[in-house]
Amino acid sequence: MAAASDRQMAGFKDFYQFVAPTRVIAGRDLLGSTGFEFAKEGARRPLVVTDAGIRATGLVDRVVDGLADGGLEAAGVFDAVPPDSDTGAVAAIAALARERGADSFLAVGGGSVIDSAKVANVVFTHGGAPRDWEGYHGLPRGGDGTGAPLALAPLAAVPTTAGTGSEASFAAVVRDREARVKFQVGDFALIPRLAILDPETTATLPAAIAAATGVDALAHAIEGYTSREWSAHGDAYALHALRLIAANLERAVHTPDDVTARGNMLIAASLAIAPTVAGALGIAHSLAHPCGALHDVAHGVAVAICLPAAIEYNAAGGEDIAARYRDAGALLGVDAEGEEIGPALARHVRSLAESLGLPTRLTAVGVAESAIPDLVAGAMGDACTLVNPREPSAAQIAALYRSVL
Repeated sequence: MAAASDRQMAGFKDFYQFVAPTRVIAGRDLLGSTGFEFAKEGARRPLVVTDAGIRATGLVDRVVDGLADGGLEAAGVFDAVPPDSDTGAVAAIAALARERGADSFLAVGGGSVIDSAKVANVVFTHGGAPRDWEGYHGLPRGGDGTGAPLALAPLAAVPTTAGTGSEASFAAVVRDREARVKFQVGDFALIPRLAILDPETTATLPAAIAAATGVDALAHAIEGYTSREWSAHGDAYALHALRLIAANLERAVHTPDDVTARGNMLIAASLAIAPTVAGALGIAHSLAHPCGALHDVAHGVAVAICLPAAIEYNAAGGEDIAARYRDAGALLGVDAEGEEIGPALARHVRSLAESLGLPTRLTAVGVAESAIPDLVAGAMGDACTLVNPREPSAAQIAALYRSVL
């Protein structure tokens, strides 16, 4: 067996990049200091972006009061973000920001809300339609186009779910409902300047959403660690995220009055997203994305269904890859002695999803076998497939979908 330092997925890597520029403040009773903290990032008149459900909890009112206490004035509140961020909402947010004279954005919500604010910021700053900016590292740049991306308006995020990590991510996923696809916009300028992690924001989170978003964070950590785009910096974030998730996810879902567990899950989600900023993901996300785009399956639910199959497939790709899954499994408490790690870890993740009340089959969420050809096309074209530790064929992707029907 090769020494760890000789393995392709260990030791000193020939090249990687890593960036984590978001200023994170975490702790209790932070909403009242929103204005004080956001002013440090240059905001004076932010547009608050949220959804109707979050606004109904009264949380947004507390954030707006916090802005005023810090000397900032809210330009308005946009509360019509749908459960899946879409191009219509993004365009409407940008238009409202211009109309109200906003100079910044404050997202209060889950991944869809934060992603909507990110892409709206691009449209607000650079014009065009949301899908004009599809792709990675395509924002306008200084000099001859090879310099730093031109700055966007200041963006802060107050996540109300512990999973997507969008509050510290460079990418946003947006749905084009007419084309029936989800597309991604990614560049370093999109990364929020400020993230406020306060467990009060998840106090009213329904158990089903806490479970689904928590498994999404788990997938970010596992895939970030096992992706071919792994890095030493990313490993540090991913492995500690796994420790926190193992200790806190079930507690946060089953005992929502456990403030410590909910707070730690907010931190775990923020840590777990860090490797993905350098592109470290995998086919659990490739498989999940078209389920949402074509069949309205919530992202975290789709990930929970697809992650075990992706683990088992990838871990069978060689000892080098399997060793990484063993590291992840050890932190999650998986005893794989006498057994290959792929099946053991897949079984653990599937059991965890069941214990959290999540579905583990696509048929349970309305996806039939007849949908597989379109799902395969979506997964094969997904950017996450490019960085998976194994390069799957269309036939293998189809087999993975059949395995979770």
